Amino acid sequence: MSQPKKLGFTLVELLVVIAIIGILVGLLLPAVQAAREAARRMQCSNNLKQLALATHSYEAAYKRFPGPAEDSLYGYSFQAKLLPFIEQGNLHNLIDYQQPLLQGIPWRPTLNPALLPVVDRPLSVFLCPSDPGDVFYVERGQQWAGLNYVVNAGPGVGLTYCSRSDTNGIVWRGSNVKFADMTDGASNTLLLSETLFGLRGSDTTTLLNHRTQVKRVSGGPPCVTPAEALVTRAASRYEGRRAGQWIRNITYQTFINGFFPPNAREPDVSHHGECISGARSQHTGGVNAALADGSVQFVSENINLETWRHLHDRRDGEALEDFLN
Repeated sequence: MSQPKKLGFTLVELLVVIAIIGILVGLLLPAVQAAREAARRMQCSNNLKQLALATHSYEAAYKRFPGPAEDSLYGYSFQAKLLPFIEQGNLHNLIDYQQPLLQGIPWRPTLNPALLPVVDRPLSVFLCPSDPGDVFYVERGQQWAGLNYVVNAGPGVGLTYCSRSDTNGIVWRGSNVKFADMTDGASNTLLLSETLFGLRGSDTTTLLNHRTQVKRVSGGPPCVTPAEALVTRAASRYEGRRAGQWIRNITYQTFINGFFPPNAREPDVSHHGECISGARSQHTGGVNAALADGSVQFVSENINLETWRHLHDRRDGEALEDFLN
């Protein structure tokens, strides 16, 4: 008697099915990743919107923007002043803004012990989910929490990168800007844009990543050499400190300027605590940015550089209605 045939797949058929599944997964994975990035980019945009609206609420309450009123590296940041307006009233109540954030000599300061419960708290509204970098930054044994949204500190050309005087932007050390001071109009003035966390870790003598390291240069006193000359100097080292302290009023942590285009292919430049710092993101093709009127735009990394710098200047007489084109 003949034996009945067993039903099933042959080895060749199984291999074909596996190959087809692999091809489908390969086709679907980029689409899934793109959808996830679109969601992250939307969340990033929403965070900027919240911060812009919080800035408007602050201005309505105090009749000025939350500029770092302390004319010192020891002061609190623009972003820290927004805490009551981003549903962080409890955290805000832990800060006595009349007390210095840091103590000691400027080149080796230590944290005011009263701020220990505050400085290492990451806040979701300050963080872009597209940035895979380390939100935490450690300085002399103290851990700090960083941020991805930095405030406009001027066009950065010439000496306008220097935070010690009016930069023509929204903030500098001791700033007190009001809507009336934006003679170009709030819709023609940048308020906030993105940056990336620094590389962290130890300083290096060679550049490892132009997006996440800052080139430290030396020579001469601060705020004397124009930005155009500083960026050509050789590096003394490369640092990963950028965007590591959301609470601190210092250029490479919470400020931005327009000298470099978005997602520039060269590193930011630091000199005596001042920084020529560009907008950066992990989004393909550009960065999210909030204008002073509260609107949020996606700005192409191919934007005309002069237009980009005009957006960082609140009073240069340039109306930029079609700057996205």
